Amino acid sequence: MRIFAVAMSILALALAGCGGPVSTAPVPQPDTTMFGRVAEIKEIDPGRTWEVEIRAGLPEAMQAAMRREGRPVPELERDLSVKVRVTRDAVAVRGLATADLAEFRVGEEVAVVPVPGTSAMVGTKLLQAEAAELYLFQTYQVRHLPASLESIPEEVWGSRDPERINSGGIERTPLLVGDGSVLYFAAGLLPPLKEGDGPAGSVRPGMRDAAGELLPWTVGGYRPYRTAFTGGRWSAPQPVVLPGLGEMDSARFTWVNAAETEGLVEMEGEEERILLRAHRARPGAAWALERVDLQPGGEGVGDAQFFTMQGQRAAVWTVYEWRDSDLWLQAPGAEGQPLEPRINTMGREWAPRVGPNTVLYFCRSDRQLLFAGGLVQEVRLPGVQRRPLLEAAPTADGSHLVFRVPRFNPGVSGWDLAVAAWDGDAWGVPVLMDDWIPSAR
Repeated sequence: MRIFAVAMSILALALAGCGGPVSTAPVPQPDTTMFGRVAEIKEIDPGRTWEVEIRAGLPEAMQAAMRREGRPVPELERDLSVKVRVTRDAVAVRGLATADLAEFRVGEEVAVVPVPGTSAMVGTKLLQAEAAELYLFQTYQVRHLPASLESIPEEVWGSRDPERINSGGIERTPLLVGDGSVLYFAAGLLPPLKEGDGPAGSVRPGMRDAAGELLPWTVGGYRPYRTAFTGGRWSAPQPVVLPGLGEMDSARFTWVNAAETEGLVEMEGEEERILLRAHRARPGAAWALERVDLQPGGEGVGDAQFFTMQGQRAAVWTVYEWRDSDLWLQAPGAEGQPLEPRINTMGREWAPRVGPNTVLYFCRSDRQLLFAGGLVQEVRLPGVQRRPLLEAAPTADGSHLVFRVPRFNPGVSGWDLAVAAWDGDAWGVPVLMDDWIPSAR
């Protein structure tokens, strides 16, 4: 059971500094999640860096779970303390939502996931690290150690209502079309937590066959859906039917024009990922698909957008290769070429979305960035500590940004769709998609 492995790794850390000569020089240690109670929180660089002192120890819930299984509870060094640097780049989580460090209190049990390579022992009593993630332990337990719980509260799974946009399953690649009253997104189900459970998420129209069985693509995959704001609410999302998809293929729109007569679709099969142009004569008609001729082509191209550049159509897209990806641009009258090194790096760049004034939003690995005025910047949401977001796409006028934010499902990574408004200086507090009213624009 994983909770036993976690306990043993804590014990190994606690004993790492014992048995040898005492040194005040930091000795690198294996990176592992650290547990204990908050003893002190202090600011060491105003507005930028804090230090959290933690009295190391197995949380009471972990000890109880081990006793229920008849496993011995390891004894930790009583005086072992952990000092963790927390910066604005760290992600703090409590109550299944991101938070600020200021919301944590002395005496609370926490779990710290360190930045790789920052764990070090000083002497035999002090472990140091920088926090990548800081969790209230109850939240960490639900997310990473659900098997240690006697029961999982139903509310942590998210909605199972097919009439809502967000669920406990897969929602990704949001695109607000036209005046923002139409939303395209991709949806699917997440695998069950354990054998015998059902998949997580809303079973929506188009996910079952004629016999009522879930279609093969639904669990772990995704396909496009459309919803419109009408009558004071978002309509129940309906599947966007695309021809020629295999039973295991995933598909998603990555761009749709304002008239909803043309779009770009990334189709991902078991052995290929290709870019398709969807088109139809009028809204409501059936979609047709054709391969898009962008170079480089082949089986590793997708996640694209058409946009206007110098009064003509241009294209930006993602080229996938092994586990990496880069962004390419085809300017009017020119051949396709990779974007400059400030954008394309040794990391994985993906999800290009072009807004007003050709500002480019894109993701690099797990970070949402934008390129404007010759500079790459991180897109930040309100809060001292970082609020993760991905696949940000601006509205046509740049007044709003739609994106996905993490949902801390038990055992699996979930995401919800949200919207933020531009206040003239920064993006505002995100509003979950089901609660957003386009007329507020």
